[in-house]
Amino acid sequence: MDYIRMIPSYISMFTPKSLGQLILAFFNSLLIMFGSVFVGWGLLPNPLTVEPTVFVSENEYQIVWETKYPSAAWVTVDGERFTDSLAGSLVWDQNIHKVSVPVDRLDDAGRYEISWQHVMRDVIATEKGNHNAKTYSFRPIDFSDGLQIYNISDTHSIMSPGAETAGYWGDKLDLLILNGDIASDLLVPGMRTDIMRLAWAIAQGERPVLYARGNHETRGPASVGFHRYAGCPGEDRWYFTTRIGPLWIAVYDYGEDKNDGHVEYAGLVDFARYRERQTAFFDRVIANADREYGAEGVEYRLLVSHIPAGDEPAWMDQANQMGLDLALHGHWHSTQYYAPSEFIRNNGAPANYPVIIGSKPSHDLDSNDIFTATAVDIGTESIGAWFTNQNHDVVSTLPVIPRS
Repeated sequence: MDYIRMIPSYISMFTPKSLGQLILAFFNSLLIMFGSVFVGWGLLPNPLTVEPTVFVSENEYQIVWETKYPSAAWVTVDGERFTDSLAGSLVWDQNIHKVSVPVDRLDDAGRYEISWQHVMRDVIATEKGNHNAKTYSFRPIDFSDGLQIYNISDTHSIMSPGAETAGYWGDKLDLLILNGDIASDLLVPGMRTDIMRLAWAIAQGERPVLYARGNHETRGPASVGFHRYAGCPGEDRWYFTTRIGPLWIAVYDYGEDKNDGHVEYAGLVDFARYRERQTAFFDRVIANADREYGAEGVEYRLLVSHIPAGDEPAWMDQANQMGLDLALHGHWHSTQYYAPSEFIRNNGAPANYPVIIGSKPSHDLDSNDIFTATAVDIGTESIGAWFTNQNHDVVSTLPVIPRS
């Protein structure tokens, strides 16, 4: 009887627009199905649909790209093959590919080759299509002249202004930080590639990219499986620490920006427990400081999170123990700077480190304004930072931040 009562609700879901989308998706599925057969026979090409990005995650790089048809994939660095595999078997039924490579291997080699090959498999035999490959140069972070970073967030799927803005450093760019809400939501699978497309437009697969998840990227059915489209430790968490040479970074992930019981989430989130696990994770980081931010050779310490870490009081207490040089955030759709002891959230302890809220999207502003985000230059004795726009004009120069 419950199913019968729900029939009118089901019917009301099918608007002309939604029916059109369903029909389009059906025919697209047919094209992919038949196209996959011809690709498997080597009769059709299997092109790249999104070029690669070298993401930073924990102690590795994760190289991510997309092809038109599902394929097996691998990366070759200095003659060694690294595969997109799970428990020993290559992943061949997806068109999104994610391959982990040790940081020092790629840094030393300075180039990498991505490969992909369509697979048709049944119980009796396996047939493979043509092998495709493409080689890219890679320039690791150059610490000889400090650390040049560009931090951008909140593009909300409007890509061109963000890509133009984040091109400020040009060839001097060492690290691109995509600080959340790059996609407006993940209602359909195609929006999962927004992060990759923006990263490619700026870094061209030649510079490392750090991604911190935004609250809008938790929304929609395509958020399931999103972990294969960006750098993160795995499907169950987007928080981690990472080290590249003398640079150490803590990446926090608040998840959504409202309480779990908010009507918008329909009881389908559990971020409170997710944040509890995260707090425990960073407690362990602090307990092992000599292998993290206090390890020998660490010179630069950053905190990156889309929603400011101070929104969770325990996280501010944790961050204050890390000897941070700087925290970079987004979410507020504004550009603001707070000197040490000025940033206070939820009546908690003030941050003992400088904080930058660093991205003002153009779609939030008057028609005469344009996208603004943050260029950072960390030297041995001080940090310089500027809010710059998509014309690469300096909108505001922030106070020089001394490093202790």
